[in-house]
Amino acid sequence: MSEGSLFYGPVFYNISWTLIGVGFLLLAIAIIVAIFYFTRRKKIRTLSTLKVEAPKIIDLNELKKKYIGLIDQAERNYNNHMIKASVAHQHFSLIVRMFYAEGLGFHADIMTLTDLKNSFKEDLVKLIEEYYPDEFDTLEKGSVKDAAERARELVRNQ
Repeated sequence: MSEGSLFYGPVFYNISWTLIGVGFLLLAIAIIVAIFYFTRRKKIRTLSTLKVEAPKIIDLNELKKKYIGLIDQAERNYNNHMIKASVAHQHFSLIVRMFYAEGLGFHADIMTLTDLKNSFKEDLVKLIEEYYPDEFDTLEKGSVKDAAERARELVRNQ
């Protein structure tokens, strides 16, 4: 070929341009991987995946004293006209449910009466069933003294 031909030999670039290109390619791959990682659903924790904790030792006598004290306090609040009878019955119901949850490991504090009936805690179901009409009674007919004594009896007998 002649000297004035249009053919040119290969042009060599500096290695730094190659490294910059590879860097941009790796950055793009890292961004795509991060997007996939952060947008995937996390694995749902189940009972089989939870860590086993050591059982807590509960002094049932102290717990009974605590809850009998709470029952006494609710009865005093009613006697001092701080709460109505329906509210006192709600307090008694909640107190015995919390006693079952804390002392016996039976989480009755979040259960409805229907849920409780499906459980095997007949004495708790019977007591809560007695409280239900008085909790929602607008005429205030229930006996708070009897309700408090039934709650104390249930806590003492556990």
